Amino acid sequence: MSELGLAEVCDLVASPWAHEELRAPDGTPLVTVDVASWPTPPAPEVMTAAAERLRSLPVVTVAVIHDDPPLAYEPLLRAFDIVVAPPDVESPAAVDHLDVAAATEAVASAVRANPQAAVSMVQLSRLSEASTVPDALVAESLTYSMLQAGPEFAAWLGASARAAADTEPGDPVVVTRDGSVLRVTLDRPHRRNAYSAAMRDQLVAGLRLAGADPSIEGVLIDGNGPAFCAGGDLAEFGTSPDPSSGHLIRTTRSAAYWLDRLRRNTRVRVHGACVGAGVELPAFAAAIVADPGATFRLPEVSMGLVPGAGGTASIPRRIGRQRADWLAITGAGIDAPTAKRWGLVDRVEPRQRR
Repeated sequence: MSELGLAEVCDLVASPWAHEELRAPDGTPLVTVDVASWPTPPAPEVMTAAAERLRSLPVVTVAVIHDDPPLAYEPLLRAFDIVVAPPDVESPAAVDHLDVAAATEAVASAVRANPQAAVSMVQLSRLSEASTVPDALVAESLTYSMLQAGPEFAAWLGASARAAADTEPGDPVVVTRDGSVLRVTLDRPHRRNAYSAAMRDQLVAGLRLAGADPSIEGVLIDGNGPAFCAGGDLAEFGTSPDPSSGHLIRTTRSAAYWLDRLRRNTRVRVHGACVGAGVELPAFAAAIVADPGATFRLPEVSMGLVPGAGGTASIPRRIGRQRADWLAITGAGIDAPTAKRWGLVDRVEPRQRR
């Protein structure tokens, strides 16, 4: 880790060879800057140019700060992929962590383990930040498809012990109506509501109904069983016939697309494990209520992938690109109070049992 002021970073990234040469000492595509001091800021045009260059580097960029940044530096800080700070530092982009060194090493370890997925994640995040949601969803699916054909996902598939597909005891999604509200309940409690192709298709069908019927004024999504959604059904990972077919399926049977269209009138109640799709899809809703015991995690980069259920479009729009990158790259979990403080959920209140 280099102890540099951000003024010195501006000089480093100005090099025409920065995109080829800036790496960690061991060759990992990672640049970590420990901001030990806040010198007099360089000229605004210098910082603007540095911020643009940082966003273009094919590496994961991390800034570690130890005290409140001067206002002049905030635009440059926002150009980093991840900002780590102690809990008492006030920066809207920062991941506030009790052990800054451990937080920084968590990023480094994750990038060393899956460099292709980690770099693809931050490149996708930068692109999505400036895109419309529909465009961001297309970019996410293309990136996901590319990584499905890559060596990191292949290695994860080869090493993972995945449950076998089972016969569904009933419909994976239950749709009911209470007046003008459509209630959509994920109902695979025996698999902790793992997000299967069948669940996706039935969820899309329910959301399409809400989009087509003007008498439906609101949508409530919840989950049955011990978890709202424990992520993608691992039994189905790697079963797509080929990456291009998978891309077409994701972009034509997209719950994320419909949730974005219906977001103003959609509420979600989450509880238990909210993993992968169990975080990504709720983040589109106008209101999310979390049970106090809910936890949130994005494990896809550790599988050699990126979030593929819309999370690179939905989550950054709630908590910012830097915190979304932190969750995705490290795979770290956060609890309901942290999710509330960051804006990933809107309220924390006990779940009402049915």
